[in-house]
Amino acid sequence: MRRLILCLAALGALLAAPSGVAARPAPAWATFGAAQPVTILGYADHAMEPFLSRDGAILFFNNRNDPPEQTDLHWAERIDDLTFRYRGKITGANSAALDGVPTLARNGRLCFISTHSYATTFATVHCGAWKNGAITGFALQTGASVKRLGRVVFDLEINPAGDQLVLADGEFQGGPAPVKADQRLARLGAEGFRLTPADDALFAAINTRALEYAAATSADGLLLAFTRLEGRPPLVRFSTWMARRDAPSRPFGPPVRIDAIKGYAEAPTFSPDDRALYFHRREGDRFTIWRVAR
Repeated sequence: MRRLILCLAALGALLAAPSGVAARPAPAWATFGAAQPVTILGYADHAMEPFLSRDGAILFFNNRNDPPEQTDLHWAERIDDLTFRYRGKITGANSAALDGVPTLARNGRLCFISTHSYATTFATVHCGAWKNGAITGFALQTGASVKRLGRVVFDLEINPAGDQLVLADGEFQGGPAPVKADQRLARLGAEGFRLTPADDALFAAINTRALEYAAATSADGLLLAFTRLEGRPPLVRFSTWMARRDAPSRPFGPPVRIDAIKGYAEAPTFSPDDRALYFHRREGDRFTIWRVAR
């Protein structure tokens, strides 16, 4: 669901057009070198929504989620920083609906977005147990949604401990993209993950009148990378930003734009040492995975 936004794919060069607002100079923790392409051996389709496991061994992703594509969850194993070997679709997770945006905690809790029951539940977040290419025992996290028609959680990132989700809470009004999207937090309780409105203050410096989504959190929880989409068709611009804070309980400070990630690019994910970001980018008519490193 996160990439409902990708219906804007035909905009081409407009996506890289400069914003009218200058970003402040990037400090060292948000300065990266040139982007390098990532190869997934044995896989030739679109690759989007990357998530790198916290030990760096597995790359999760989904294929293109632009209708009429059948969007499913996939995984690959690391060979080196820029090369992975495709292992297939994730067993037990995929449905006839859109299934995407996989994210994994260190304890094996795998969460993802699926729209298969949204018409009746108004909820999209599912979590289960990951092992050897399969997910078992997954359940719908109804508390991770406001449960109102038109409000859709279309993006998520689980923290390393597996007890918090950073969610993109979107408001849709009939179009392919949300008219509003903000980062929010859901915490794990006895009945699963539940949105915690009191935690909205953590993202006060992140959320704007633009669309903020595709969050990535560092291993220590002090860094947040995310995608921002500004404007409305046909004049829109994607950009990647990073913010930091002094402690996991504190709000994130003002974000800084990552200039090394250009064009139609979204969905950052951190490397295990937090010194590199993987993301997807459109090159020609295909979405592939790329990497930038500090």
